[in-house]
Amino acid sequence: MSLDQHPDFPPDWDLSKVIPGELEVPDDLSGELGDDDIPPGIIVPYEPSYPVLRKTGSAAMVVASVTGRAIGLSARATGTSLRWFWVGSRAIGYLGRRYIRTHDFQEAVGGIQKKSDWNQNKAERRSRWKILGWAAGITVGLNFAGWWALVKHAGFTAADSWWVTPAAMTLAAFAAVSWYGRYRINRPDIAPEQIIGDQDNPESDEPFPLAMCRSADQVEECVSRALAWEGIGTRSVRALGHRAWGWEIDVVTPDDVSAKADKLDRLFGIKRGGTLIDPDPQDASHLVIRLVTANPFENMPAPTLHAPNSLDITDSHNFGRCMDGSPLNLVLEGLRILAIGVSGAAKTTGVLRDIAEIITACHNAIALDLDPVKDGLREFEGAMAVPPIRGNKACEQWLEYLVKMAKARNTVRNRLNMGDTWIATAQHPAIFPFVDEFIYLSKEAKDLFIELMRLAKQSGIYPIAAGQDATSDSMGDAIADSFTLRIMLAARHADIPLVLGSGAIAAGYRPDRLVPAQNKDIKNDAGQSYIKGPGLDRPLLYGWNEHSNEAIKRAVADRIAAGRPWFDRDTLAAAGLLHLADGGPGEKRIPGDRQIVVDAIEVMAEAGVERIRPEPLAEALAEFNPDQYADLTAAELRKLLKDVGVGAPVPIGDIDGLINPRGYKLEALTVLT
Repeated sequence: MSLDQHPDFPPDWDLSKVIPGELEVPDDLSGELGDDDIPPGIIVPYEPSYPVLRKTGSAAMVVASVTGRAIGLSARATGTSLRWFWVGSRAIGYLGRRYIRTHDFQEAVGGIQKKSDWNQNKAERRSRWKILGWAAGITVGLNFAGWWALVKHAGFTAADSWWVTPAAMTLAAFAAVSWYGRYRINRPDIAPEQIIGDQDNPESDEPFPLAMCRSADQVEECVSRALAWEGIGTRSVRALGHRAWGWEIDVVTPDDVSAKADKLDRLFGIKRGGTLIDPDPQDASHLVIRLVTANPFENMPAPTLHAPNSLDITDSHNFGRCMDGSPLNLVLEGLRILAIGVSGAAKTTGVLRDIAEIITACHNAIALDLDPVKDGLREFEGAMAVPPIRGNKACEQWLEYLVKMAKARNTVRNRLNMGDTWIATAQHPAIFPFVDEFIYLSKEAKDLFIELMRLAKQSGIYPIAAGQDATSDSMGDAIADSFTLRIMLAARHADIPLVLGSGAIAAGYRPDRLVPAQNKDIKNDAGQSYIKGPGLDRPLLYGWNEHSNEAIKRAVADRIAAGRPWFDRDTLAAAGLLHLADGGPGEKRIPGDRQIVVDAIEVMAEAGVERIRPEPLAEALAEFNPDQYADLTAAELRKLLKDVGVGAPVPIGDIDGLINPRGYKLEALTVLT
């Protein structure tokens, strides 16, 4: 038996599974074996030994790991604090701007609706600027006092201590702003207008303002509570979504909501008239509530001015926009239009101006501007068929002319085979008389207008009236619902059923809740309206295009230069109004029609005469064209020929048994053609 502790192994042995070690033999075999716990002759494996560089590298990695973690934690903490500071400073900046601009004051009083509100708002702004000025002065004073205390009592020098108090105040402000930012991040339900979150009791039914809502669920809760507070039960309340102007909510309720709209405005904390009700005509229990928190027409694009004679009344034209974003498009042919609104609602400068801009750009329509007390659509002078018609006497005269034309056009329409209704062309244009301030017309003028309304449907004459109220006393008769298109801007409550129908208020039409303009800067709801007409049967707000007076005058100049259509000769002849062809007595001359000269030359040529008296010429013209000259008298003939430049009758020598009577010579007429 060999005693070698490190014998060599045979070369053919597989040493891959051999554990390297050595045989341990204690020095004292008879010693205390229990102390070493190593029995004699056991194999003890070698402990692995690593190079020095490897150990050093491991230690370096441990140090780098700990250091990197420390840096990462520091960077994370810095980023978090900066995020808190950013959120806090942004919120404080927003709240500060609201404070300076007195938005909270305006919301508290329900918006600037009258001059006293505007004055109070200005006073409140001045007061807040004074408070900020005092706060800035106190801050500077505190900094100066701290600097003085450090120099006087702490032994600092003036140069070393000037930065201490501003730095401390800056750090304190940074900490406070960061803390507030952290608070807002942890309370995402705080609305931008709020300073701190309200501690709302989920079991409470007390209503809260819409401005506190940050999600659709909160809006549904807000609406449910407000309706319950007013005793309105609900089967379901579902937010349809947020729009640019506010919220749209679908509601199913067995109760009437329209009657409580004014109270709901206050509960929601929105402007007066901001709660709009849109009942479902197919289901009386189903309705849509629209909560308007911003002007739906704030971002309307500037309207387009149209080229002269480029439009047609049979086409659809844009006049504005609906609050749901859809365009307000109307076909003018066949429309008899009524616009009702109190002073400042933008009847003339909004609705009538928009309609007149389209009509005076149509190649197959003419317009007249009648106003008994004010200046109407004076900016369209020259593009209208006749100069502005002002005063009750002139209005009565022209309404009488229009009634005669309406009666005569039935004959002309049948003779020209137009069918059941007048077909407007450049030669036979439709006529749109604008009557502004209708309620100031005399009784005779109102009676003529009502007669025109009843006669003109098939004659291509489409009256347009505007006034401040629609009672039968104001309009002369209960004809408001006879108009095919009815427009109500800011108006009286009593006029709603007269204009829009007896069930209009319950159906959600509430123009009485619109606020007219106070002045050019405080427009409120001016230019916004409810409309009933072809295809327009929902209580939605419609905003009208806003053309400036200067832009209209530029467009009118172009239209005058291009030429406008005028009353057709067939209508004037059938109505016995041929004397209007070049402007009537007292009227501004309008470039006229010299057809009568051509007809007179042809009559004389057929008769083979070179001179003729007015009486036989009038008779010959009546035989030549009965539709136009049937009622033409010798006096009217003399006036017509004089107005077109022929002049007064001249001596023509002995004729018809008379000695040197006065009449017309063929050569004089021929020169004019």
